[in-house]
Amino acid sequence: MKKLLVLLAIRAFVRNTDESIKIYNALFSEQKPVVKKDKPFITGTTNKPIVEVKNLSKRDELLESLTYLKSKKTKTKQDKDSIGVLEAVLKNMA
Repeated sequence: MKKLLVLLAIRAFVRNTDESIKIYNALFSEQKPVVKKDKPFITGTTNKPIVEVKNLSKRDELLESLTYLKSKKTKTKQDKDSIGVLEAVLKNMA
């Protein structure tokens, strides 16, 4: 009976039925014991970074992307446009 009165009181203050049910469940639900799973141990470690990061300047990055686009065998229209933009940007940088 107490739980029913509490639910009615919650419904009086909270207009959304779903929200009131969530509040009711939070108040009266029994906490299930949490079972912790053992994590598998990772064997072997390395001191080397997984990916080497190059510290390139903006100019070097632009040159690298330009050489990549120029080396592609089949160039799309977007590739050709990008080559033109990159060449223009490099001219303005120098």
